[in-house]
Amino acid sequence: MNRANYLGAWILIPELCVYQKGTPPLTGKYIISGNDHEIRFRIDWTDTEGTDHKLEFGGSLDGATNNVATPGITGVSYEKIDANTLDSTAYVNADVVMYARRVVSFRKDLLVVSQISYTDDGSFSNFQVYRREATWIA
Repeated sequence: MNRANYLGAWILIPELCVYQKGTPPLTGKYIISGNDHEIRFRIDWTDTEGTDHKLEFGGSLDGATNNVATPGITGVSYEKIDANTLDSTAYVNADVVMYARRVVSFRKDLLVVSQISYTDDGSFSNFQVYRREATWIA
């Protein structure tokens, strides 16, 4: 497989983020690690109230839906589209509740995350931009 350019550490640029619901964090760090077979994410952020948060998740990078024990979802899939693009989809049973696409810029210095969530109240999307802090393949 081609080297995955989205692997590495990324720093949020809050002023370039657009949220339909909620507000962008004050700060954020997005770490994506893995290989050709699996992917891991760690997101650290500080919200507008000054509260720190951390989220870790990941799984098989084959596009198959895997069961998870995460509140609010029953399954998730991750798929490498190409060296610059990574998709994930979260499910409740057979229903899609969230879809995210991560795309690395041509110069490989920016990462855009576009996410859409489907709720009982309708759908909403959030758009985030990160700058590269570090790169690695492991």
